Amino acid sequence: MDLASIAEMLAQGLPQAIVSGLVYGSIYALVAQGYYVTFSTTDTLNFAQGDFLMIAAMLSFTVLGGLALSGVSLWLALLAAIAVVVVVLALMGIAVERIAIRPLRGIFSFGWILSTVGVAVILRQMAEIIWGREHMRVPSVFGDVPIRLNLGTVQIGILPQEVFILAASLGAMIAVLFFLKKSRLGKAMAAVAFNAPAAALMGINVRHIVVLSYALSSVLAGLAGVLVAPVLFAHAHMGTLPGLKAFAVGIIGGLGNPVGILVVGLALGIVEFVVAIFNASLRDAVTFLILIAILAWRPMGLFDKSGREKV
Repeated sequence: MDLASIAEMLAQGLPQAIVSGLVYGSIYALVAQGYYVTFSTTDTLNFAQGDFLMIAAMLSFTVLGGLALSGVSLWLALLAAIAVVVVVLALMGIAVERIAIRPLRGIFSFGWILSTVGVAVILRQMAEIIWGREHMRVPSVFGDVPIRLNLGTVQIGILPQEVFILAASLGAMIAVLFFLKKSRLGKAMAAVAFNAPAAALMGINVRHIVVLSYALSSVLAGLAGVLVAPVLFAHAHMGTLPGLKAFAVGIIGGLGNPVGILVVGLALGIVEFVVAIFNASLRDAVTFLILIAILAWRPMGLFDKSGREKV
């Protein structure tokens, strides 16, 4: 392949790659924000975050699909699905913190890593038992007719659901950042992250803040699952790669830097689709190749200026 052929392929495929990359990169960033929330307050991560996304997609299929079949409007069904996902995922996050993380932090400092990986395996097996192994279609409130943009010799196609994914993901991340920076609870979480013993002396219930951080992290993954279910189809293993890619985004962007996570998530999404122009088989691998290269150069990530040891 000569340079002229590469340039032609890029000219034809780059606009579509940028649009699609922003959509899916926003999902990686949204899930990775959950890693940021728990790591900044507890120095722990939920490695089942991707499977929380999967459970949310399955719940969305059950609630949204079931209500739609019964004659309820898709918009009301979507709101009901979001409400169910928020409640269930928040409770799941609390349960993981109480059962899989809190008891192991004092006994064996890194035991929570294996326990949350175990939670991920359990969730996948449970999903297969409850919903089966089939890929299930979740209806979109916006329909399935793509939006076509003609830019001379270049055409860009995007589903209305994908526009919704990008807008809702960015909106959710902005709302979370506003909550963390401006609300009393958000400032309490920041105090716990900075110095938990001092925060406790100031009257902040550190244990409650830790529980809140895991509930919020799980809800973010749940929202991502509701958003992507109509375009990725819901199945028991759909959360594995998004969870891993979100973790890579968190590491590269810096687990203590939410803005860095957002920038890296969008950038990696674009890079994936640019690589797919030439070889679609390398789309998933490129994220981890970049992760290895950046860790060799900056082990703390591109934007993390913290001097604390990160895991």
